[in-house]
Amino acid sequence: MKALARPLLLAVLACTLAACNTPDTVMANGAITLDGNQVTLRVIGTSKATIDADGTFAVDGKAVVTTPAERSLLAQYNQSVRSVHETGLAMGKAGVRMAAKAVVASTSSAPGNAGETAEAGAGQMQQLSLDICKAQASIKTVQDQLATQLASFKPYASIVSSSDVADCESDAKD
Repeated sequence: MKALARPLLLAVLACTLAACNTPDTVMANGAITLDGNQVTLRVIGTSKATIDADGTFAVDGKAVVTTPAERSLLAQYNQSVRSVHETGLAMGKAGVRMAAKAVVASTSSAPGNAGETAEAGAGQMQQLSLDICKAQASIKTVQDQLATQLASFKPYASIVSSSDVADCESDAKD
């Protein structure tokens, strides 16, 4: 059994490193994409829009004039999408740690530790899932505010729905 543990841990490490080099996050069935610090919004029948980390908003590659308040909301939208990305990476790393601990526990002389390790990891994963839901709720809140304040944002105002946020929270608690 111990002979299997080393190759398995190396495989898990390789997968972790490969996942860390993935710069993109895709949400809402591809309607929201994060590439670096730029969020791209896509809605069928409308032009592609981008939101930079500083709140710069562009539709079809053309900058949209915004007020300081709108720019602040756009920056918050971008940050919330980046929070989903960062939490997703944290979930992946936590999963790898859980798997490594499970392998070690299964090869040790005290296999009872595996159950404790799994329970602790499940709690951490549930909290991270709830963190993703909080970021998604923030996206929805900002999206709604932008829809009322910035006419050129209205076509993108239904990307994240209230039911998406509720479903996320329900799934995270299960």
